[in-house]
Amino acid sequence: MVDVEIIEMYIPNSPSTLIYIPGITSSLTQPELYSTLHQTFSKFGLLYQVSVKNVDSEYYTYIRYYSARAASRARAAALRGEIAIKDSGPVRVTGLSRSGFPNVPLSRYKCEELANFYLGFSGWRSKVLYHRKEESDPLMVKYVSVVSLEFPRDSVSCEGAGLCEQPLASEEEGDSYIDIITKTAKRSLGEAFLAAWGKVLLIVVEGSKVQVQINTTKEDQFLYNPVWDEPVVSVSEVEYTQDAENEDEV
Repeated sequence: MVDVEIIEMYIPNSPSTLIYIPGITSSLTQPELYSTLHQTFSKFGLLYQVSVKNVDSEYYTYIRYYSARAASRARAAALRGEIAIKDSGPVRVTGLSRSGFPNVPLSRYKCEELANFYLGFSGWRSKVLYHRKEESDPLMVKYVSVVSLEFPRDSVSCEGAGLCEQPLASEEEGDSYIDIITKTAKRSLGEAFLAAWGKVLLIVVEGSKVQVQINTTKEDQFLYNPVWDEPVVSVSEVEYTQDAENEDEV
């Protein structure tokens, strides 16, 4: 049976991606333990998050992977006693069934980190197709952005659109007009990238072969017309004639 895993650009929330390590006693400080755990468990796959809590001189750690397969490999290695912490010995992992929080999109940085890990730095590229301040209410600043993600190895691409509006009233809070324009433009572009990354599916076969597919069921918050930047011929007035012979020409 072929091992196939689908990784989406969302915060991983499945129990299969989570490892819980309770009751670690070590002379390491909390930052040192964090660094040690991050370095040790990164060997099995890309980590989404490492959380270390100190309770009554014991450390409790949650380690979250993007990949359930990577988490399973790390869990198995720990159960075999192959992962040890200074002054604490082999770590003890415990299964958790908690999950349930909704799908939340990854940040743009996390999306790019995930894509770089599975596809390499040359495995994808992005392009801004449209990024412009639009006409709106005089008391509002409105920006619209459209971006494209291309994956040349798989010959697929997708687009994402972002729209952001900001009231000029926030100028009273200390932001200048230029500040509001800049922040609105940045947020619009960020939303466009999140919309595009949200359509990307990484299909991982046997933990090594990766293919990109696009989820075509995902919709943008508004319809993007790819000919926006092309000149449009509009007719505002037509002069009609009653000459039947010239009717077809008119």
